[in-house]
Amino acid sequence: MKSTYFLLMNSKNRGYMNDVDQLIEQTPLDVVLQHYGLPLSRPGSSEYRMKCVFAEACSDSQYGNLSVKLDSAKRIFCHACETKGNLLTLLHGLETRQPPTGGRLRGQEFKASVATLRTINGLVDSPSSAEKRTATNQANSSVIATPSQQPERTAITNVPLRRHEKEAARNLANLNEELVTDVSQMSPEAAAYIRKRSWITEEVLKHWGVGWIPGNGRSLFRKNYLVYTHRDIRGDVVSYSGRDLTFESKWEKWLKQNKPEGKKPNKHRYVAGYHRGAELYGGQASRLDEQYVKESLAKHGVVVVESANNVLRLACLGVCAVGLCSNKATEQQIEMVAKFAKQVANNRVMLLPDCDEQGEAGFKELLWRLAENGLDVRLGVSSRMFGGQFAGMQPEDLTADHWKQIERA
Repeated sequence: MKSTYFLLMNSKNRGYMNDVDQLIEQTPLDVVLQHYGLPLSRPGSSEYRMKCVFAEACSDSQYGNLSVKLDSAKRIFCHACETKGNLLTLLHGLETRQPPTGGRLRGQEFKASVATLRTINGLVDSPSSAEKRTATNQANSSVIATPSQQPERTAITNVPLRRHEKEAARNLANLNEELVTDVSQMSPEAAAYIRKRSWITEEVLKHWGVGWIPGNGRSLFRKNYLVYTHRDIRGDVVSYSGRDLTFESKWEKWLKQNKPEGKKPNKHRYVAGYHRGAELYGGQASRLDEQYVKESLAKHGVVVVESANNVLRLACLGVCAVGLCSNKATEQQIEMVAKFAKQVANNRVMLLPDCDEQGEAGFKELLWRLAENGLDVRLGVSSRMFGGQFAGMQPEDLTADHWKQIERA
């Protein structure tokens, strides 16, 4: 009797797994990408490359691309954090922004990803064969449709912290009011970071909502983070990010330890649930009221950079810039830049990448995509321009003389 029970259970499990495997096989990757507002795959390609969804630090690595095979199995692999799996693993990362516990989907994590896959396919309950065929036909028709026939993508939005559904997030809404901007009151690491950048004055910190905060239990960040306030286009606080002030030493240690799995340090951390690819740092509409912003947009167009520090530095030089908070732009950020340029910058964009291999690689793709949108796109600086004098530099390293040189060119 006992053996019969186990045979029945194993038979049921095999049947369930066969259904899941079949659903993975029948779900085109483009349907998943469309669901999350991500760029679709290129026709005829066998592999799709995207930003890693499991670890923020992968964005800072030249190997930070997540590859997805476009065959029936849809195997995935990140060349930086080495997370691997299948379409269910990818869904887990897109939903949680973390790798599976223990490196493999099990238990509740597995069930949650299966439920997400069923939802994407429009299968709320266990699907019948007819429902599966309908879902598959709908998915396949969306893949072969021409761009003009593709359904409009739904933009991802961040909820202002003051209206967040979670109390813990709402309690962070005014965290920016507690940030310490007096260098003499900061931790040694924070003070050293600011003093190294003499252009970051107390006025700049207050204006942009940047500063240090003690690890007092109320804070999301510990004493070795410099905290940045992130706002949406309306000016509402939607997140904070912390720059780990000990990242460089942690990174060197990680390299010396031969990159142990699961211990890769992150340069930045964000409030859980924040979609940084849905915002532009410095993209508040209220900035259009500032005189230097009006003059900069008329003279240079929209200037696009990577990091928050780059935005702050250029503002000190009288230049209006927006930051991706990454070296790669999302489709939503590209649309935002294009709309901004067409509305207030006479259709012009200037790109100022970090002049290293990773920064320039990401901005090459951005330049192409913006040009496809009919914009007048210019490259302001690169590692080879101006006799290579800017190689290895970031926009935050620019002096007033550097900027004059770029303007003249």
